[in-house]
Amino acid sequence: MKPPIFIIGNPRSGTTLLRLMLTCHPAIVIPPECGFAVWLYDAYKSWDRDRDPDLLNRWIADLAGCRKIETWNLHIQGLSVFLESRPPSSYSEAVSAVYEWYAREQGRPSTRWGDKNNFHVNHVGTIRTLFPEAFFVHLVRDGRDVACSYRELNRRTMDSRYAPNLPNEIADIAREWTANVENVNRAFSAFDRERVTEIRYETLTSEPEVTLKALCDFLEEEYDERMLTYPEVNRARQLEPAEFLQWKEKTLRPPTPRDQAPHLTQLTPEEIRTFEEIGGGVLRKYGYAT
Repeated sequence: MKPPIFIIGNPRSGTTLLRLMLTCHPAIVIPPECGFAVWLYDAYKSWDRDRDPDLLNRWIADLAGCRKIETWNLHIQGLSVFLESRPPSSYSEAVSAVYEWYAREQGRPSTRWGDKNNFHVNHVGTIRTLFPEAFFVHLVRDGRDVACSYRELNRRTMDSRYAPNLPNEIADIAREWTANVENVNRAFSAFDRERVTEIRYETLTSEPEVTLKALCDFLEEEYDERMLTYPEVNRARQLEPAEFLQWKEKTLRPPTPRDQAPHLTQLTPEEIRTFEEIGGGVLRKYGYAT
């Protein structure tokens, strides 16, 4: 199986959009977000079943209790049998097996797996320790537009227990966005750059076919036009769990021109100046005019 793919990026930057596109590729499967690999890392990184015969059972129980794992609709007993049939010799093998089991339950055995989690912007080193050969895709969106998205969500009434808790003040959003993007860049500085790529949300949404063809080249996969059918497939197969659609409903339709540069109409000149005073350096690094 080819190395896994990790999609990372600041919240509201299009990482779910990219997950859906890639999971519609016949050779790739990426489940909904659940950060169990990092959450359970400290407890299980020293994997040794010889010293702890009950290790696998405890880990499966802890996995089953992880936040959001229920959105994968895993058959936990089946996963337990699967893991016993090919006992993991390391924590990374145990983690990989969960994604492989998810793929099997989706009717896609032996499919390359991937992961998408926004909070992984602060855990790139841990992921690389687990999967040194992994490919990383960093999705970047104009932070001023991210601020508009944060504020739009904060105006909504959402009853999902997983509803995002996002800052609302421009300065706070600017500091969070800048720190997250810089954290990823620092982590990538120690990487083999052949396994890292960065994509701008604006390019992905305005030129999806061109962008996805380049991404497939990077991932060493053949381009497949079915990646562009993600809205229809998402509606038909609920690729994005209903629990998340209160703030991810745009994944049910293709992006439109009105999704581009909302900060020009939604932020005041003073708010834009405030954001640029904090995050101007990162904005310019990624080609956003200030």
